[in-house]
Amino acid sequence: MKNFRNNSLLWMGLMGSLIFGTTFFDNVYQAFRGDQTIWWTPQAMRLPIEETKDNFDLYIGGVSLQKHLSDKTLFSVDRNGKQYPVVSKDVTVRLNNWDKTQSSILTITTMSGFTLGVSIALLVIGVIQAFHQGKKPD
Repeated sequence: MKNFRNNSLLWMGLMGSLIFGTTFFDNVYQAFRGDQTIWWTPQAMRLPIEETKDNFDLYIGGVSLQKHLSDKTLFSVDRNGKQYPVVSKDVTVRLNNWDKTQSSILTITTMSGFTLGVSIALLVIGVIQAFHQGKKPD
């Protein structure tokens, strides 16, 4: 038992495995089982259609929404029943940013997985070292 108490590799590996293992498994769980529906752009911060052209393209009748807006071929009706052409500022978008959030979580998971691996290696080396020190030479 004395060999286990004085073995710093064993203790570093044990503490690191507990700390980084918890972080690693929490991040993996959050990345693959986390709530994907909470990452929407807030209602008050909707984006103009121009800022979302890299994320999606919307077509109406086979023509892109941007083309409809620039050609003024898309119309809406106000509360008084008056028809008017829809302009770019009338169209706003909310995006689900789960893909970006998941990517950042998985980046952190890579680092915590590496440190967990190092901690497990230290733990194994410390256990082997403690058992070899415990054996008395013949």
